[in-house]
Formats: sequence, structure tokens, C-alpha cells
Amino acid sequence: MKNNFPFFLYYKKIINFDNSSTNQKPKIFFKSTINCLKIKNLNLNRGDFYLINKLEIFYNKFKLLIKKILNINYLEEIIISYNSTFSINFLINNLLNFFITKNEIIVSNTEHNSIIIPLINFIKKKNCIIKIIPTFKNYINNNLLCNYYNNLTKLLIINHLSNNIGIINNIKNLSKISHFNNTIIFVDSTQSISYILKNIKKIKIDFLIFSLHKIFSATGVSVIYFNLFFNNKLSYLYYGGSSIKFLNYKEIFLKKNSLKFEIGTINLNGIFSSYYSLKWYLKNKKNIFFLNYYLKKNFFFLFKKKKKNIINIFLLNIKKNFLFIYFLEKNKILTRCDNLCNYIKNNFINKKKNCRISFSFYNNIKEILKLKFLIFFYNFKIKNY
Repeated sequence: MKNNFPFFLYYKKIINFDNSSTNQKPKIFFKSTINCLKIKNLNLNRGDFYLINKLEIFYNKFKLLIKKILNINYLEEIIISYNSTFSINFLINNLLNFFITKNEIIVSNTEHNSIIIPLINFIKKKNCIIKIIPTFKNYINNNLLCNYYNNLTKLLIINHLSNNIGIINNIKNLSKISHFNNTIIFVDSTQSISYILKNIKKIKIDFLIFSLHKIFSATGVSVIYFNLFFNNKLSYLYYGGSSIKFLNYKEIFLKKNSLKFEIGTINLNGIFSSYYSLKWYLKNKKNIFFLNYYLKKNFFFLFKKKKKNIINIFLLNIKKNFLFIYFLEKNKILTRCDNLCNYIKNNFINKKKNCRISFSFYNNIKEILKLKFLIFFYNFKIKNY
């Protein structure tokens, strides 16, 4: 499997257990990048000749792939953005329209800083309240969550898979609870997009975001899904030439649906090269999911873990942090060892520095065994909180 990823051909002795940061790219991504620079080096919405028209068709074909991955109804429910952090800020600032003073927002205690920091700014503007849901044994208790809702609750923000702890949230149940309480649900699927199947038709959420680099594609490109009900309720935070249909000295007429939010020069090179890597992903999706499951089961067996709602992320609780990081570097094992990007976790769950181990389908049993030996040698423990 690794032969299909140039990163591992260049760094032959590297063991990559930092897949939560980004997934590596297959060969087809690099071939398509060069091909796009050679024959598709044009700017979308900047002309009306036949090559531009071909680009627009190709752009819609890319959106069709996203539609297939998410299993949604309409292309108009997709916005192509710059990265997950930008998408989160875009949606959170848009949700200002739905809030009044003292409205409440519910988040879990496993949310990423890219959620928490915009929310802190958000509540300053609207004088709102953030409620933090505790987790018990890696679960969000539905009965406990119901007690957090009241008439002032307007929004639930939840990750599908925590990038720091590896908890999988049951989005379908959370969506039912939210809609029963007339609350908007916003799902951060950045970590889960390449590990868990998505079916928006079944889970019926309002907003979802993810980045393409977490699905074996380009960095600097993200996808926003929004329920079409919110199409005319989202405001234009930014204006640009690409969003305008036509204008006169009295009025600006914007494009319809999601196209009005895709302003400026779009990262076409990233999008078009990602088109082929996404096709590769869809073609190999069953194998990828099977190998991830196989590695998870073996990881559980080797480390004597029994966690149903954990996918591919584990925390290594360490005492001699500097020594262990040096030890990992010497053995060419890539992990992330610091406080991680979770302010809430550091304050409510575990203040210690951890090493995060996150594997993907191109890892193998031999690499896990090596990690097992090194951890056993240093007498460390694998933990999930």
C-alpha cells in the first residue's frame, strides 16, 4: 500500500503515526497536479470562451464527487472554501443572525481550538452563554445532554470524531435531540471524513465542514455543507467579483445558491488535482475502511484495549516528555507530543502533556509492534479519556 504514496518512497524508514494532522497523498494526486498546471491553468468565472466553460463543467463534476461522499440531495448545498478554520468562522459569524442576548450554545469538552476561539469572540458580540457537555467513559450521555437544552438554546456544535481523544459521537442521535429542541446542529467532520461513512440524508444535520487534506487531497481547500433551508438566511460576510451576477449603480445582483459565497480566485489547482484523488478514494473506500478496522482491532489486541467508540486516535500518557520525544525522533516515529489543540481538554480532562498516536490504513502491524516494544521498554501507558 505504501508504494502508492510518494512520501513513504522518499522517507523509507519513517513511521507516520501523526495522521490526525494530515493524510498523505497518493501518486494520482501529484500526477493530476502537474496535469492541471499544464492544461487547466485558467481562472474560473473570468471569461466566456470554451475552455472556461469546460472548467465550469469540471468544477461541477468535482462537486458531484463531494455530493457522493456526503450523500446529499443537491449540489447547491455545497460551498467550496479555503480551510476548516475559515469555514468554521464563516458559519459561526453567520449564525449571529439567529441569536439574541443570553441565547445558549452547547459544545462538548473535546472540541478543537478552531471551534472554541471563534465562539469566545462570538459570545462577546452577542452576550451569549457557552455550555460544555461532559463525557463519561468516552460517551456523551443523551439523557444528560437533554438537561442542557432549554428555550434559549440555539446551537449545538459537535465534532464527529475528536482529533485529540478519538471519541466518536453518535451524530444521528444528537441530531434528533437537537431538532426536537428546535436547535441548529453544526458538525465538524474534519477528522472523521476518511474514517466514517457519511449519510447526510439519514442523520439530517444543518451544517457540516471538513478539509480535503484529511481525505488524501489538497491543503487549503475545505467543504461546507448546509441545509438548503438556510440558503437565504446566510449572510454575505465577504463580497467579490465571482459572487456577482450583474450590477448597476443602484443595486448589486448576486448569484443564486452557494455560488454567491465562493468569492475571488478559487484554488483551482487544489480542487482539480483533488478531483482525481477523491475518485481514487471512492474507488478504494471499502479497502481503506477495512484496513483501518483491521489495524484498530490489532491495536486493541496488542495494547489490551476495549473501546467501542474509538477509531484511530490514542493518547500516550508520558512523564519524561523531553526524553521520550527525543527517543521517538531517533527511531523516526512521527507523533504529536504537546498539549494538543484542545483548550477545554487541558482544563477539564487532562492537563498533562500527551503524545497522540493516530494511524491510517497505510500503516502496518510491524510498525504497531515496534511502537508497542518502545512503549513497553519505557513503561508508558496508552490511555483514552
